[in-house]
Amino acid sequence: MHEDVSELDSEAASALASLVGIGCQSGDTVMGLSAVRRARELAFVFADAELAQGTLGELSRLRSSGTRVYRVTPLRLLTAAAGREDVLVVGIKPGSLADGIAKKM
Repeated sequence: MHEDVSELDSEAASALASLVGIGCQSGDTVMGLSAVRRARELAFVFADAELAQGTLGELSRLRSSGTRVYRVTPLRLLTAAAGREDVLVVGIKPGSLADGIAKKM
């Protein structure tokens, strides 16, 4: 595991799932690695523990621009409320949703 990527435990991930689902409806949640790569600015990135180490390293570099990066086992705890259990990476854009997530963590 990359030392600069924090672990998000399953209890915390489950607590955030409804917010991630709301973010899908508002457009503040970005689903999938390609979408996260294309996003200009992200407050949070949540990555599945099964993600390749090289990709996790790539995501951890987002920390230099202020993005908080977390590894979640399993990520579907966060994405099931949004109806997506097939993604390995989720990003949250800055704003009120990100503020709400920060308060719940």
